[in-house]
Amino acid sequence: MNNNREWFYKASFDKANRSSIFGKRGVGLEESKEIFYDFKKAFPGAKLTTDVHESFQVRELVELVDCIQIPAFLCRQTDLITECAKYFQTINIKKGQWISPENIIHSVSKIKQINPNANVWLTERGTQFGYSKLLVDFGSLSLLCKSFDRVILDCTHSTQYVTNEGFTVGDSILAEKYFLASSIFGYHGVFAEVHIDPENAISDSTCQIHLNRIEHLIEKYDAIYASL
Repeated sequence: MNNNREWFYKASFDKANRSSIFGKRGVGLEESKEIFYDFKKAFPGAKLTTDVHESFQVRELVELVDCIQIPAFLCRQTDLITECAKYFQTINIKKGQWISPENIIHSVSKIKQINPNANVWLTERGTQFGYSKLLVDFGSLSLLCKSFDRVILDCTHSTQYVTNEGFTVGDSILAEKYFLASSIFGYHGVFAEVHIDPENAISDSTCQIHLNRIEHLIEKYDAIYASL
């Protein structure tokens, strides 16, 4: 990121990979299409991204979404990846927690076979350490940059770990540090999940950054960037 940065608003119409069948999933594709349309109309310069879980959903989002995202749990799903390549020029793959940098680059070739000129991004969301903890491997960035057009650091979900009771929690303070570290290590962008009231968020409440912290973090980010 720098003074020429692009801003994308990420919104999910369905979170189909919740741990529990009772987990909140979203308003669904049809209602979200109307919301996306209204958003684009109200904010003409804004860009949208959303994740997609099934191949039939991809075509429905053309003209509404600027960047389509492959969820981490589906980052090797060939049919879904190639369908996105047919209809979208910019595709963001979230790296699965269990998959190595050397392995995830194969997903790029699947896209390029269908759309050689596609702009393929990767979002780093941590690597699984044991069964229950995520760590960010900053050293893998140079390798990933050889295959992906942009590599983005997900500073919030990368802080997650599983408690002894089986609940997924995170660390918003660490998320802020990752936000700033993305500048030092040279990521092309940063993803941050923010909320006006994180404690009462439906999901990921412990790793979300409070909305009123973002302006301060961006100022610090820019100061770090300028000093490098």
